[in-house]
Amino acid sequence: MPRDEAGNRHHHRMSAPSPTARHTALVHRLGGAACVLPVPASHEALLEVGEFAGLPCWSGTADGTESRRLARLLARRGALGLLFTDHPAGSACFITVTIEPVRVIALAPRDDDPLPLRRLARLAAHGTGGALDTALRCAEALDVDAAGRRTFAAMRDLLDDAIARLPARVAAESRHAWALLQLTRLLFLRFVESEGWLDGDLDFLAHRFEDCLARGRDPQRALLAPLFFGTLNRPIAARSRLARSFGHIPFLNGGLFEPHPLEKRLAMHLPVDFWRRAVEQLVLRTEVTLDHDELDGRVTPEMLGRVFEGVMAPEERKRDGTFFTPPALVRALLREALIPHLAHRLSRRESDVRDAIDAPDAALRAAMRSTTVLDPAVGSGAFLVGALDLLHGPGPRDRRLVHRLVTRRLFGIDRNPAAVRLTEMRLWLEVLRATRGSTADRVRPLPNLDAAIRAGDALLDPELPPLGTRLVQRLRSAQLRVAGAHGNEKRARVRALQRAEAAALVEALGEREASLDHAIRDLVFAQRAPSLFGDVTPLRAADRLQLTALHDAHRAVRRELRRVASGTAALPFALTTAFAPVLSVRGGFDLVVGNPPWVRAERIPVDTRRALAARYRWWRTTRTAGYAHAPDLSVAFVERAMSLLAPEGTLALLVPAKLSTATYATAARAALGQRHTLHVVADLGDDPRAGFDATTYPLALIASKPVAPPTQQVRLGLDGEADHHAQSAWATEGPWLLTTPDAHALARRLALRHDVLASVFPPQLGVKTGVNAAFVDPPIALAEWCRAAVRGRDVRAFAARPTQRLLWPADAHGEPWARLPPPVAEHLRPFSDRLRRRSDFRDGPWWRLFRVRAATAAYRVVWGDLAPCLEAATLLDPAAIPLNSCYVLALPDAPTSHAIAAWLNSAPIRAMARLSAEPAAGGAARFGARTVGQVPWVAAALHHPLLRRPLTDTGEADAIDDVVADLLGLDHHDRTALAPLAARRR
Repeated sequence: MPRDEAGNRHHHRMSAPSPTARHTALVHRLGGAACVLPVPASHEALLEVGEFAGLPCWSGTADGTESRRLARLLARRGALGLLFTDHPAGSACFITVTIEPVRVIALAPRDDDPLPLRRLARLAAHGTGGALDTALRCAEALDVDAAGRRTFAAMRDLLDDAIARLPARVAAESRHAWALLQLTRLLFLRFVESEGWLDGDLDFLAHRFEDCLARGRDPQRALLAPLFFGTLNRPIAARSRLARSFGHIPFLNGGLFEPHPLEKRLAMHLPVDFWRRAVEQLVLRTEVTLDHDELDGRVTPEMLGRVFEGVMAPEERKRDGTFFTPPALVRALLREALIPHLAHRLSRRESDVRDAIDAPDAALRAAMRSTTVLDPAVGSGAFLVGALDLLHGPGPRDRRLVHRLVTRRLFGIDRNPAAVRLTEMRLWLEVLRATRGSTADRVRPLPNLDAAIRAGDALLDPELPPLGTRLVQRLRSAQLRVAGAHGNEKRARVRALQRAEAAALVEALGEREASLDHAIRDLVFAQRAPSLFGDVTPLRAADRLQLTALHDAHRAVRRELRRVASGTAALPFALTTAFAPVLSVRGGFDLVVGNPPWVRAERIPVDTRRALAARYRWWRTTRTAGYAHAPDLSVAFVERAMSLLAPEGTLALLVPAKLSTATYATAARAALGQRHTLHVVADLGDDPRAGFDATTYPLALIASKPVAPPTQQVRLGLDGEADHHAQSAWATEGPWLLTTPDAHALARRLALRHDVLASVFPPQLGVKTGVNAAFVDPPIALAEWCRAAVRGRDVRAFAARPTQRLLWPADAHGEPWARLPPPVAEHLRPFSDRLRRRSDFRDGPWWRLFRVRAATAAYRVVWGDLAPCLEAATLLDPAAIPLNSCYVLALPDAPTSHAIAAWLNSAPIRAMARLSAEPAAGGAARFGARTVGQVPWVAAALHHPLLRRPLTDTGEADAIDDVVADLLGLDHHDRTALAPLAARRR
């Protein structure tokens, strides 16, 4: 509901000005003369000065990163004030206060009444003190996530304390899960309490806790256990006298207030002083609200998801590659996926659906509410909660509709049981949100989500054929009965569902075994069948591998079939049986969404890698050396998501941005471009909504299962006005160049017209030590056996200035010495075991270095792997050794070295390298061997007099750019298209 400048709510909605207009009004509220703030030219920003509540204000155009730099510049100068900027593409507005630490607040263009502006308006209306006091209060007003951070810190502290206090004989992982469960319930109850549903007392938990302590009772045994397991999970009529003494408490059920298997197995207890701290931190000091929009210092369900995902075991999050996804990004991605899906389904134009989705007609509303959504790596449920908002549509929450959506339309999977529980809790809070305004006795029990949110492995579940109609109907009926059951009835129905899934699994495994039998027999028969001339064809190597794989699969299926049929083992999770009504009846899910784990292949166990390679064609490692070409786990999720879609379904995933260029994603890109429809492929590195907690470089991928029409256009941003490319240009195995259409077309033209650099001079990595502590910067006494060590950060255009030394126990060609000088031997001896365990070490002296051939060539050109832009230098000093943070070209002579360095430092080539480079932190990129090796190359460059002579700086950069542009055949329009990509960014 809109508010006036004092923050008062109005009952009649009026058209609100855009955020830009609002912040301009704030800047000029008290007037002020316009002038230009002197800033470094690299910022390229003109800042208009006004006043706000006595503070200077500057407004201009800049992205979020630039806004932060400007704010820091002003803070260093002691210039207190507010900085308002608009993104150059119009995708966001930013506000920051010029004090440290700098925090940039992004405002979405569609938000007509953003909270930061409401807070600033209230601040201006109520008057302020001095400039510093005003600046501090402005910073506090802009810190809309402070409550979430405080709650996270409290949860982290309480969890660490609980784990330390629980019995050490119990595994740390079990202690963490047990403690997290207790704190989860307490915070969930805080939300219930905030609505007055705990006996009408808004301070019920605090009052009861104090009463418990006053009576000398243990709060875990006398308060929490009876409240959880004897009150909230039981109908009023079935409650004990103690439970009834709590007063009017709703019967919530839902699974959260039932004893967890971990609690049944481990009878653990925390002392009174722990619970005193927990109540103080999570009850007394934590204000909550079920309203998503009230970001006014209270913790919302959205924040709670972020808090709980943050306090999941950090080592587990790192191992599984799971990180919280910002809600604004979730909403944008889901919306942009639903629009083309509904447009195709209803035979409407996407623009018409986009205009109508916020006020849908009957047909559009019905299509939205019948859409099925799966998140195969659900985390804390952010995508399912976002989907619930979107599918419900505008208007007040309808409790029955919410109940139907969370039990019949929204589905999730996660390997982590804690994530499953967090997702359930988020969805239960959404159900409660639809119940707001009711009295405690009218709060209906929460739905059971056991059949909708499942613990399991979405990638490596059993491969099974579709189930028959009879089994599907039985499973559907059992799942619906579980969703509405409570208490003892629920336990009976869960067991019935497990029996139905076991029967379906046995039948499906039997069919799978039979199909493998047939495949093995067919392959063997084909091999033994004589040819026309009576010869028997020898078994080919490929057939032998296929036969081995079939036998392995057959044994695994038979083993699993026996295990399930015995009824003595836990039932394995299988998508085919768990979601049979969707997969078998509807043919798959309408939307598969999420932010699946990003895990590099080298961090995945070997057995898992083999299983993934056997099952997912897109995931198989590219046959080139090095981990750089081993797939990220997200590639397998993309292929799995596509397989789970209905025939007209759409996937919307956040994946690493390097999937657009990485060699390991070649098969995935080719398949998506040739056999499916791409709607959005957007690098979100500069999108203000993609503010991840981790250092991530996300790519939004929205694609539908059908083959693309010939005229399909791929959008390069989540906003409708973003650049478009013809999908036909991406129906190849090459990288997806996420740039303007002009630059993309030019890159394709150059690729057809010219050779690539690697075809003549293949790049190599620099020297690898394997143990830098042993070789880099050894004691000064070893200086006579050292050489200059060139790192990537030491390389600038035309110059490399090494600052470290490298111990070099080898000859001029890198061959290791047969014996070490005594001082060198004494230094290296403590490292001998580590040096022998290096992954590259095979034989020979244990002090040998690796990848030395190109690095010791007489004439070399080097560049840094990680840099803001491509910058190359010649290395003519034979004593300088490039390390493996550099790439190197071994060249035949000095003039060739100079020509290659000039070529790589030219603006057109720098731009071409940036096009396909993998993104990195702080606006940098990775210029690996494939990226630089694929830049265009013209042999005539070796004979041009300007390029062949030595250059020591960039003073002749313009002349070099002209020469390279002429050799490539670039006109003024071409060079203009490449100019933004070629800028030096140091």
